[in-house]
Amino acid sequence: MTRERSYRGPGDSGSAPRKSEDIDEAYEILSRLLKPRQSTASDTSEPRYVISIAARMVGIEAHTLRYYERLGLVRPGRSGGNTRLYSHDDVDQLCCVKALMNDLRVNLAGVELALQLMQKMEDAERRFEEMEERLRRLMGDGIDSDREWKEE
Repeated sequence: MTRERSYRGPGDSGSAPRKSEDIDEAYEILSRLLKPRQSTASDTSEPRYVISIAARMVGIEAHTLRYYERLGLVRPGRSGGNTRLYSHDDVDQLCCVKALMNDLRVNLAGVELALQLMQKMEDAERRFEEMEERLRRLMGDGIDSDREWKEE
């Protein structure tokens, strides 16, 4: 007699309605993580927070930040004295890592993959906006040249 083993994730009772709720919850969390960052700082990539402040902002321990740096999940800047300095963007990324791990129960390999995908999505969105602007300029130039041609 063989026993079938099936994986049941945390909170998974095996029912379809519960899975649907889990998917909806994951979607909401990822949507919040992917929203454009709202910051009042003019340069969010400028290193400014020492490790203890960054850890407090994210809600994790300083040794965890050092571990994430070793894994390549975050790359803080360094001061002249080699002190780690985290930017607002670094803190945002660390909050994303924390949310993926705690809220969605994603392991570190999954977090790394998710961060890479999010970066590719941001790059694609930026390229799309650049192409859209270029097309707008070209269309504007075309409209102006059409008007000149009709006037002749």
